[in-house]
Amino acid sequence: MRVSGFTFVRDAVRLGYPILPAVRSILPLVDELVVNVGASPDGTLDLVRSLGDPRLVVLESRWDEGQLERGRVLAQQTDLALARCSGDVCLYVQADEALHEDDHPAVRAALARLHEDPRLEGLLFDYVHFYGSFHTVGASRRWYRREIRAVRNGAGVRSWRDAQGFRIGAGEGARKLRVAPSGGRMFHYGWVRPPEAQRVKLAEFERLYHGDAARERRLGQAFRYDVGEKVRAFRGTHPAPMREWIAREDWAFEPRPALVRRGHLREDLLDLFEAATGVRVGEYRNYELVR
Repeated sequence: MRVSGFTFVRDAVRLGYPILPAVRSILPLVDELVVNVGASPDGTLDLVRSLGDPRLVVLESRWDEGQLERGRVLAQQTDLALARCSGDVCLYVQADEALHEDDHPAVRAALARLHEDPRLEGLLFDYVHFYGSFHTVGASRRWYRREIRAVRNGAGVRSWRDAQGFRIGAGEGARKLRVAPSGGRMFHYGWVRPPEAQRVKLAEFERLYHGDAARERRLGQAFRYDVGEKVRAFRGTHPAPMREWIAREDWAFEPRPALVRRGHLREDLLDLFEAATGVRVGEYRNYELVR
């Protein structure tokens, strides 16, 4: 079995994406690592090449500015990286994610199952979403609990919508992948960076979905993390490749979440039900689970 790792990135230096910790978190599991680097004036290409690993395959690209609406360019860039993969199975990590090394044995076994079991087309990873700081994680239903991060190569898999997950085929007729649990946890750091850096990053994301005017509007607004966001204290350990980054970028955040908030009664009641039962009512699942 040959395993390819893949990802894409642009403007990692300017926007504060931990791309090197991200790819290092999956490096022990792969035979090649494909990184699609979008044209960036901030030294992102040199940063990626500084990884200095013989398994690294750098793909240089220019983002299609006509595909910015609704984040479609993110899926397009993911597909470019996936198409370059030569492995039997492909392990995906985004530039603000990291896989915990404690889960490598389970993920390695799951990748072998994905390769050997013809029923399977992908693997499902559990998510830990950090919000506000490296010490607090999202605890409401707005944070997706699982997503596909490994796929069978050559099965017609394509990135779905704005690259959150994958499907077979293209367009609205694309079907969900048949997947099994991977036993791995993907740590997501997209909502945890110094507030001013997060303001700039969010402005760029607005542009990817709504164009230049939306970016300028966001840049004109102050940003602070919502102290009322539902979070819980993080008691575990971060993936080892992330720890130097965290020590350098850490700051204070003091949340004051409420169990029930004005104007959010339905959502908050569903959160309380989930906390008591472990069941998420109406959960979006972009996959078909195979046991």
